[in-house]
Amino acid sequence: MKKTLLVAAMLAGGATTAHAQSSVTIYGLIDLGLTYYSSAPKSGGGGASLLRMDSGIAQGSRIGFKGTEDLGGGMNAFFTLETGFGADDGSLGQGGLLFGRQSFVGLGSTQWGSLSVGRQYDFMANIGGQYAMGALSPAGSFGWGLHADAAHGTALNNHIYAGDRTNNSIKYNSAKFGGFSFGAMVGLGETAGNNNAGRTVSATGQYDNGPFSGALAYTDIKDSTGSFSTRIYGGGARYQIGAFTPFGVITQVKNTNTSAKATTYELGTVYALTPLWDLAAAYQFQKRNQGVGNAQALVATVDYKISKRTDLYVGAVYDRDKGYNAYPVFGGGIQSATGNQTALRLGMRHRF
Repeated sequence: MKKTLLVAAMLAGGATTAHAQSSVTIYGLIDLGLTYYSSAPKSGGGGASLLRMDSGIAQGSRIGFKGTEDLGGGMNAFFTLETGFGADDGSLGQGGLLFGRQSFVGLGSTQWGSLSVGRQYDFMANIGGQYAMGALSPAGSFGWGLHADAAHGTALNNHIYAGDRTNNSIKYNSAKFGGFSFGAMVGLGETAGNNNAGRTVSATGQYDNGPFSGALAYTDIKDSTGSFSTRIYGGGARYQIGAFTPFGVITQVKNTNTSAKATTYELGTVYALTPLWDLAAAYQFQKRNQGVGNAQALVATVDYKISKRTDLYVGAVYDRDKGYNAYPVFGGGIQSATGNQTALRLGMRHRF
């Protein structure tokens, strides 16, 4: 009995020591509101307007767990587990995966950077997450809406801004050297006898200096047979000038099998009207090859910060698509019955 008590005490002491050097954070975000679509298909043909409650337009609703452990000597261990859900109906996101948004563990060094493994974003997510309207304002999915594949009409898979989640990935992020940093990632396809099948390769380089930030990124995603790729190139920048933060993004996605290609340009700005009010607007233009018509969109938002954790916002997007029926809201949106669509939203976002 004494040995059992001694072992228990030693374990308890070890747990206390580890706890003192570690931290685990539970965090989340709920985004919910009403969205009006000017032209949605109806069962009898043609189109009609639609008002519905949408979750995750400004940002995907989520709950997550993050942890770090100080290993000494500038080293640390870390993990992230994050699941998405629909706040309007309680459903799991990302096809019902338990931790469909992110799931990874890694080691970090203040001198050498970090290495992580698991389900992670490719580096195109860095471009969209730092330099595009969809992330710099509550436009969210309104800002990701120009679809290169118009609801899967081609093989481009809409890899325009936001990047992709990659399973079985090994990802390196460097430390910063005079404002410069870089990263590389490989996603293992894990097909016996075919290392190319389902493989993803991604890389980035970034420079930050005071009010300026800019980055380039590249991702190559092999199909399930390894015979062709979806390739995405991107670059973005922003510069803070007083209350204004102008930004710009250029991305190109192409399929090596069909030669289908789409190039998307975005220019916009965020204006901090007051400490509580932000205004933002952007113009997007997408050029497609193979005789497919081009598309353009106008996006605008007004954001009121009730507190550090809660804001109310109004968002609007107008999409004009000469190649497909408009589809201006990424993910959970509705493809229009015509080549034009307007969407308006009143939403609330709460972080915890």
